[in-house]
Amino acid sequence: MSKTSLYDLLLYSAARNNILAITSTCNVRCIFCSHRQNPPGIDSRNLPPVSPGQVDEMLDYIDPSFPLVIGESVTRIMEGEPFTHPDIKEILSRIRRRFPETVIKITTNGNLLDPDNIIFLSSLGGMVVNLSLNSASERNRKVLMNDSRAAVAVRAPGLLREYGLEYHGSIVAMPHITGWEDIAETVRLFDRQGARTVRIFMPGYTRFAPEGLPVPGFLPGELAGFVENIKCEVKIPVIAEPPNLSDLAARLAGVVGPSPAGKAGLKTGDEIIFVNGLPVLSRVDAFKRVLKAVNPELNILRDGEELSVRLVKGKDQTSGLVMDCDLEPDTLERIRRAVRRNRSGRALALSSEFGFPVLRAGLQKFLPGEKITVIPVKNRYFGGSIGCAGLLTVEDMSRAVGLAENSPDLVILPAIAFDHRGRDITGRNYMEAVGEYSLAVETI
Repeated sequence: MSKTSLYDLLLYSAARNNILAITSTCNVRCIFCSHRQNPPGIDSRNLPPVSPGQVDEMLDYIDPSFPLVIGESVTRIMEGEPFTHPDIKEILSRIRRRFPETVIKITTNGNLLDPDNIIFLSSLGGMVVNLSLNSASERNRKVLMNDSRAAVAVRAPGLLREYGLEYHGSIVAMPHITGWEDIAETVRLFDRQGARTVRIFMPGYTRFAPEGLPVPGFLPGELAGFVENIKCEVKIPVIAEPPNLSDLAARLAGVVGPSPAGKAGLKTGDEIIFVNGLPVLSRVDAFKRVLKAVNPELNILRDGEELSVRLVKGKDQTSGLVMDCDLEPDTLERIRRAVRRNRSGRALALSSEFGFPVLRAGLQKFLPGEKITVIPVKNRYFGGSIGCAGLLTVEDMSRAVGLAENSPDLVILPAIAFDHRGRDITGRNYMEAVGEYSLAVETI
C-alpha cells in the first residue's frame, strides 16, 4: 500500500470512528496476538510512528463532542502500544490544547505506565485508560506476553488509583495456561485498585495459529459462568466478551459505583423497560437514550417488581450503566427499508455466529411481518474460534448464500466486514458474494 493510501486510511479512521492511529509498534509478544495468526494476503497495514504534524492534520477530522480513542483499531491498521511512540507526550499535549474538554481514551498494555507517564496523564485531565493487564502475576504476564517490564504493568493499577486517573481493566482469559484462579486474582486486583470495570475476553484462534501454540479448550459458556461467580466477590462490574446473548432485554451487566446510576440505587440484573415513559428496544437503545437524556426517569424490573428510578445527570454525561452490546435499533430499520426498496419477498440476512442470536431475536420481535431469513455464517477462511462479523470474507458469505434453503431475491451483508472501498480483509469486493447468483445485495 502506498504512503498516500495509508494516510488516507488514517484520516478515514479519524473521521469515521474518532480513532487516532499513531503507531503499530508493540513492545510485547502476546501468545494470543491476532496479528501473528494472519495468513499471507490479508489486507492489514503496519503503521510507522506518525509525526506530530500528521496528528495535527488528523485532528481536523475528529469530532470533539465524542471521546477520542488511541490504541484501538476498527480499520485494517494494526494497533500498537501508544507509549512506544517517541512523541507520545507531545501528541497528547497537542490533542489537549486543540480539544480542552474532549475525553481521551488510551489503550495500553501498561508496561510503560511508570510514575512519570502516569503523572503526565493526570496533568492533562479528561483521560481514561484502558489497561490490558491480562495477569496480576509478573510470572504469568511474562508467559502470556513475553513482557520484560511486567513488574511496571502490575504496579500500574495502584499508581492509576493514587493519581486519580479513571481506568478500566481487561484480561484475555487463558485458564489453560494460568488457571482460573490467576484470572480471579487479576479481577480482585482491579477491584482493590479502583478500576471502573473489567472486561474478560475469550481468546480468538485461527487455523493459521503457529504449530505448538496452546489452544484453549473452554467455550464461551465456561467464561460466562466464571464471570457470574466472580461478580459475587467484587464490587466493580465484570463483563464477558463476547457476552453470549440470546435476547434484547435491557438488563444491566453492572453499575459503576460513583455514578448517577450507582447513586440512584440501580443494581446488576435490573432490566430497563422504559426511559422517560417510552419502551426500550434493546440494551444499546436503552444505554444511548439514558446517555443523551437529562435527569431521565427509568422504569425497571427487579425480581419481578416494576420500580421507577430517576438518574440525576446532564446530557451526554456518563450514567454509570454497564451493559452488554446487542443490537442497534437503526439496524432493523435499515433492514426494513432495504427490503421495501428492493421489493423483496424473500430476503436473506447474513450474520456472524456471535451476532446471530440477537439479530434473529430483533427480526422476530420488531419485523415479524417481513419475509426475512437470517443465517449465521461460519468463518471458514480463518477457522478456529473466530465468530465475529468483522473477519468474515466474501468467500465465507458466498458459500452461505449457496447453501441457503430458500432462494432469496435480496441478500443483506454485514457492512463491518468491508472497508470504505467495499472490500473484505482479503481484498475482494462485497458484490462478489452474490456475483454468481445475480441477486440484489445491500450492506448494513
